[in-house]
Amino acid sequence: MRTPCLGVLLAVLTLAGQAHAAPVRLMVSIGNNTGDPTDVPLRYADTDARRFHELMLELGQVQSTRAYLLSGATVEQVRAAFTEVRGRAAELAAAGADVTLFIYVSAHARAGQLHLGGGHLPLAELRELARRVAAPLRVLLLDTCESGIVARRKGGRLVSGYELNLERLPLRGEVLISSSGPAESSEEWESLAGSLFTHHLLTGLRGDADVNGDGQVTVAEAYSYSYRRTVSAAARGSQHPVADIDLSGAGEVVLTEPLRHRSAVLFPPASEGTFTVASQPEPDVLLEVDKRAGRALRLAVPPGRYVVRKRLGTRVALATLELPYGGELTVDERAMVERSWSEVALKGGYVDLRTSTLLLVAGFQSGPIPQTGARWRAGVGYRHTFGAWWWKAGLSAQRATYPGVGLDISEQGLLAQVSLGWRYLGWPLAPYAGLGLRSLTLRQGFTRNQEERIQRAFGVKALPDRWGQGLGPVGVAGVEIPLVGNALALLEASAELRYLPLEGDTSPWRTGAGVEAAVGWRF
Repeated sequence: MRTPCLGVLLAVLTLAGQAHAAPVRLMVSIGNNTGDPTDVPLRYADTDARRFHELMLELGQVQSTRAYLLSGATVEQVRAAFTEVRGRAAELAAAGADVTLFIYVSAHARAGQLHLGGGHLPLAELRELARRVAAPLRVLLLDTCESGIVARRKGGRLVSGYELNLERLPLRGEVLISSSGPAESSEEWESLAGSLFTHHLLTGLRGDADVNGDGQVTVAEAYSYSYRRTVSAAARGSQHPVADIDLSGAGEVVLTEPLRHRSAVLFPPASEGTFTVASQPEPDVLLEVDKRAGRALRLAVPPGRYVVRKRLGTRVALATLELPYGGELTVDERAMVERSWSEVALKGGYVDLRTSTLLLVAGFQSGPIPQTGARWRAGVGYRHTFGAWWWKAGLSAQRATYPGVGLDISEQGLLAQVSLGWRYLGWPLAPYAGLGLRSLTLRQGFTRNQEERIQRAFGVKALPDRWGQGLGPVGVAGVEIPLVGNALALLEASAELRYLPLEGDTSPWRTGAGVEAAVGWRF
């Protein structure tokens, strides 16, 4: 009778051990554009550190509360950060967590010394700081000049390991990948707005390095990919990333899991060529791939707006992709639009391929005559965009009926408006604001009570119509909402001051407000 109880006890202890061995990832990203006074300032070291930091939060299963981003880092700040990380790791290890530590550095270096804002931190000391953290597995990625000087192979080598779930990491030891070998420089590229090595590393981590298509990018895949792409692109082949692997255990070190990310750009098997994906409205190059025919490619990207470019000799093929809420979109080369390189360059990399939009508009407007109630209106419009700026023209009709003193009044109005403004494209829903001019042409018809009897009895004609035309400034504010395909919606509020002289009125100046909704199709 004791055997079943013993089995249950062992099962409970096993599950408890697995729960306590939950994997936890800590990360420190270090960047500094400024080195010694004799160093030429870098332009993108801080940016690259931020990009790696954001990518690991996005795809690397790193929680934001366990990630440290040190921009413009000094030696003292780095040491202080590792003191805090060491304490965090000790607490997690005491709670039974299996800690992995990731370190990324982008800065000046020479002769084995990191140059951080005038101070020096030996790369060997950085490695020692990492070893003091209670993390059985450590991954160091160094994008600095001469960073290969600390990479000394200790007998480990990159091999194809067993398929392993990210939730179980039995490996122990240290991985160091450096952007260049001893006495080599690491290149920054203006066209990439970043360093060459980090650019290709991040592209690989988004899915291009996933050779076996299992949805995970391992250390072996990331290093092989970034080495090949960096060496082939570097000037005269002068940059060779180096790996130092000292691991025990079985399996692979998984860096990212792009397949788990719900937002992605897809390239079908038939696509072939060099494609660049850049964010919009700021033309920040997110990734660049050399796509070969026959292989479908899925690249995880953050939700947002993107332009895809393909080089065609002296011209470039372009496509815009909108993923403001995430999801997946496929790059269709047949729908790409060709432009000259000079045109794209003159626009600073920002490209808006669908600048025209036809609109159907419905709105609710305050009455042009005081105390006569609000009006519904409907009409059409056209909007043209040039970057973040836009102009819009519209024409709509409105009508209303309301009682007067001893008569009924019918009213028809024609509203025309032209406005110019700016929109912010950094959010999924793009807010916008603008100023313009609004014109109202008004016709009022009057029907007296018992109109037919009055005309017969007094021999008078019907009351004449009254016309008025007003013009005045209007301010608008709204939000642009992307819909399916090329469709969009606009929700807009307006306030206006109008000069509308009408016979019998004491003051021709009037204020008004309204709201409108529009659906449109971009082309």
